[in-house]
Formats: sequence, C-alpha cells, structure tokens
Amino acid sequence: MGWRTVIVNTHSKLSYKNNHLVFRNSERSEMIHLSEIDVILLETTNITITTMLIKRIVDEKILLIFCDDKRLPIAKILPFYGRHDSSLQLAKQLSWSDDIKSWIWTEIIGQKILNQSTHLKNQGFFEKEQAILALYNNLQKYDPTNREGHAARIYFNSLFGNQFSRNQDNDINAALNYGYTLLMSMFAREIVCSGCMTQFGLKHANQFNDFNLASDLMEPFRIIIDQIVFDNKNKEFKQIKIQLFSIFSNTYLYNGKEMYLTNIISDYTKKAIKALNNEWKGVPEVRI
Repeated sequence: MGWRTVIVNTHSKLSYKNNHLVFRNSERSEMIHLSEIDVILLETTNITITTMLIKRIVDEKILLIFCDDKRLPIAKILPFYGRHDSSLQLAKQLSWSDDIKSWIWTEIIGQKILNQSTHLKNQGFFEKEQAILALYNNLQKYDPTNREGHAARIYFNSLFGNQFSRNQDNDINAALNYGYTLLMSMFAREIVCSGCMTQFGLKHANQFNDFNLASDLMEPFRIIIDQIVFDNKNKEFKQIKIQLFSIFSNTYLYNGKEMYLTNIISDYTKKAIKALNNEWKGVPEVRI
C-alpha cells in the first residue's frame, strides 16, 4: 500500500505510462509511481482520465474518489473482487449470526461513545463527559434504548451549541459530512479487500445504502473528523475542507504505535472481520 494522497483540483488529464500516473495540465507535467499512491481525490469534474489508468488503479487497490460539480465526494471505484478467495469470504459473511453481529456492533459503538466522552473532556466539557459515560456504562446489546443517539445529541450540542442539529444546512455539517464520506471510502476499500460486500451491515441495514458495513465499522473513527471540524468551526467550509485532508498525512496512536490512518483502518477492518468469522477475539481498541 502506498502512502501518498494525490488531490487533483485543476483542469488536467490523467493517464498511465510504465506503472506511473501521468498528470498533465497547461502549465506542467508530472509522473508518480503507482506504488507510492494510496488515495486519489478528483476534486473537479474538469478532468480527463484514461480507462487504462483506471484499470491499473483498481489493480493496485488505490482508492479513487470522484467529486461532483460542487467539489463534494460523490462516488468511488471499488473492484468486484478484493482477493482471490472472495467467494469463500462472502459465504462466511452471509453466515454471520445475529448474536455475533450484535456483540461486535455493540463493542464498536461502545468505542465510539468512549471517544466522544474523551473529546468532550479534552475540550473542558466535564459535566457532559460524565453524562456520556453514564450512557456508555448502561449500554446493552444492539442498544435497544438508543443510548448512542442520546450520547450523540449531548456530544454535538456541547461542541457546537444547543441550537445545533445534524439536519441543518451549514458549514459545520457540510464539513462533517465531507469528512465522514472520506472515512467511509477508506473503510469500503478495506472491506472489499477483505473479500466482503459493503452492502451487508451489522446493524445498518438501509436498502438504499451501499455501504452499510462501512457505516458500522467506521463509528469509532468519526472522532477524528469531529476534532478537525471543532478546531476550525468558525471557518468557512472551503477552509475546513483543506484541514480535513490532513487525515491522509497525519499519524495516530494505535496499538502503541504511531501509524497512518489508512494503515490503522486496514488493520482494524481485517481484525473486525476476523472477529465476525470467529477467527479473532473482539475488535481492536481505538482511542483517538
């Protein structure tokens, strides 16, 4: 897996030559070896890309994200088959029992709530932190009393004010949605690489959501986006968006090591799927 994130935001042409991505615009030309690239984000619709380059991007399991005319992520390219034994893993995925799915999902949501409480504590919201911890301490399998939702309401109102709602049309929500979409894209790639289908989730089961499993697994990682948006909450969306790209270059503590987020997500996804296959005990701890 590469380490570079390539963001293309100008009128240009992308093509392939000798295992390189070739970038050309009216001012310059540049070549980047595909082995160095982890993510390609096409931020404008004014880009021409060759099918040969797309084919090689799929071969190398590079995450390719397309944006619409408003420069918002709209699509990604994922291979049909992420590994040689995809059929075997798909059979395992379809046989995951409700009991193991509820156990893993509840463990993941517990991590999310703990990360939210830590973020509130770090920002000085000590009373609200304790309120969220109380919800975590009484979390039940599959969360029948929606403690996750209650925790989210306390969490977002503490960070962005009592009048804030995730349904509002504002720069903060635009930035949160943009960042969450980047996260989901990274998880979707790793799910496919593990031989699973993104449509079949643990608790997420929306028939119109092609990424239910990614929506489940990414929950503890949302805090990364929340922190960036909170630190830049008084800026416009375009300015916050630039800061969100730092998730591709920053390192985070995971299993006692400083690692890039793409590597953390890869390890976390593989182990979560192994746990669902009864090949691993629980999901790794994520405290960000």
